[in-house]
Amino acid sequence: MTAWTRKELIFTLLWTAFVNGMIASLISIQGITSTSLPTAFLPAIYLALQQIGHFQFFAFIVSLPLIFLTVISPNRKLVIGLSVLFFSAFTVLVFVDYAVFKLYRFHLNGMVWNMITGGALQEIFVLDQANITTASLFIAGILLLQIILQFWLSRRLRRPHRISGWTVLFIVLLIQVGGQSLHAWADAWYKTDIMSQVRFIPLAQPITIKRFLRSKGWAPEISNRADIRVQASGHFKYPLQPLQCQSPDNKPNILFIISDGLRFDMLNPEVMPNWFALAQKSQQFENHISSGNATRFGIFGLFSGLYGDYWFDALNTQSSSVLIDELKQQGYTFGLFANARLTSPEFDRTVFSSIRELIPEKTRGKDVISRELEITRQAKDFFQQNNSRPFFSLVFFDAPHAYVSPEKDNIFQPALKELNYLKLNNDSDPAPFLNRYRNAVHFNDRLTGELLQSLQQQGLMENTIIILTGDHGQEANETRTNSWGHNSNFSRYQVQTPLLVYWPGMPAKSYSQLTSHVDLVPTLLKSVFSCSNTVSDYSNGQSLFDTGERDFVLVKNWNSQAIVNKQQVQVFPKIGPSETYTFNDYQKLKQSEFALQNSTKLMQAISHFYQ
Repeated sequence: MTAWTRKELIFTLLWTAFVNGMIASLISIQGITSTSLPTAFLPAIYLALQQIGHFQFFAFIVSLPLIFLTVISPNRKLVIGLSVLFFSAFTVLVFVDYAVFKLYRFHLNGMVWNMITGGALQEIFVLDQANITTASLFIAGILLLQIILQFWLSRRLRRPHRISGWTVLFIVLLIQVGGQSLHAWADAWYKTDIMSQVRFIPLAQPITIKRFLRSKGWAPEISNRADIRVQASGHFKYPLQPLQCQSPDNKPNILFIISDGLRFDMLNPEVMPNWFALAQKSQQFENHISSGNATRFGIFGLFSGLYGDYWFDALNTQSSSVLIDELKQQGYTFGLFANARLTSPEFDRTVFSSIRELIPEKTRGKDVISRELEITRQAKDFFQQNNSRPFFSLVFFDAPHAYVSPEKDNIFQPALKELNYLKLNNDSDPAPFLNRYRNAVHFNDRLTGELLQSLQQQGLMENTIIILTGDHGQEANETRTNSWGHNSNFSRYQVQTPLLVYWPGMPAKSYSQLTSHVDLVPTLLKSVFSCSNTVSDYSNGQSLFDTGERDFVLVKNWNSQAIVNKQQVQVFPKIGPSETYTFNDYQKLKQSEFALQNSTKLMQAISHFYQ
């Protein structure tokens, strides 16, 4: 066989890019089919065009350095070998994006990259041996597929009467231009059913030319009042005014016990006997909503008193929690004990930035279970060492998020032996999945019992305010949207958490009003330190003991946000129109005035701390 020319190598690379673009489209479309597909003609056409054109573009980008290499040195073995590696990596990356979208309803983004570079990958994504083996076999299969593709192309492209590459290139360009043009038209005429399909496209860069069209009088002026978007101007200022607080004669200890992924319906005597027993002596909030359906925004709202929209500003300015700052000013001792790192997400540069030096770098332990035991031991030692001076402590468990527990806590059966998300779908029986989760929650409840017993032994129960809650919920596909875990929707299973506040000397009481994580900061600052500022100086929340019913609370995740009350959820994606669901069973509603009725309050809330 004669040596390959530059032209033949370049044609091989372009055909490789085309085939891999089609493979990527087929992989990605699986993530779309796990949710609701558009039924109208134009949205479906737009989605199909973008699925093909978008991945063809990215596959071409992958081929560019190989084409440049071919121009410089047409070494066939080197170019084809690198092509196998490059496009294998491309395919694996597309598959990972599909898996992330299937689970969490967002594509690969800065948050996922932050998890990887922040060193928290193993703590956030628990990988057992079965998953590692499956991933290794998958990667090997992709490499083999790329080798077979190159072998097939090397034989096919030298045969006569093959399909013209120029024809294929023209079709691909036509698809790309057609999809972008359709979006530009939809944006100018505010066809939200088309624009909303962009959320299914990873790293989408749709064309918008409505300003130009309207300046020429070629497109109508259409009000977008139903699409709530706030472009806040000015600088982030938190708090708006310095706090004016008092120092109580008898400063109470403050203890937060948080169980990652703890949802509202786990608080019962079978699953959580220790929490349930404490509830009979506590303030119990029956309609409590987290500030996020993921850890980042749940913990941020809990300790800052702010809605999750302010996370990015707090991170950029490294603004500490006003509660933590006041505790530091009041001379409190701090003890932070967390299974997963408090540096990823960057709580060390947001709510705990003023006590960053006190954040442990990493908890000792080879796995989640051993680290749960370790932070329990450390917390009990801390209670013993600080039984004569006021302290603030956080114990942050992780077992329910990781779905792990020791054998003696595995009382709910049948439970999954191995957890493989890729095997879960709408036809999967949720009971074994949920039982594995219940066992993990039961494990954390047992450790909470040890903490409470330690406080009792040290004589601290009568002077310690104890807050027990979760950072977000955890779903077992109750919404029938193939949602297993969190961060994929704003159903009550993912956003409603239990909240108990044990307050010494305060009679037990249940509250039925809508409450939020952002209410904890104003509650403590007003009721413990008698801060005279108006709550709006430092929080989007209100005191938990304010029994007046509010219209909504705001819940945030990376790519969208939602306003929630006891009846409805209105979701606002980063791109596209809002959607309304019932809160109890997350059934989609056709039309709702919910958002429009509260639009002014919402815009004020998420722009309030910009000056």
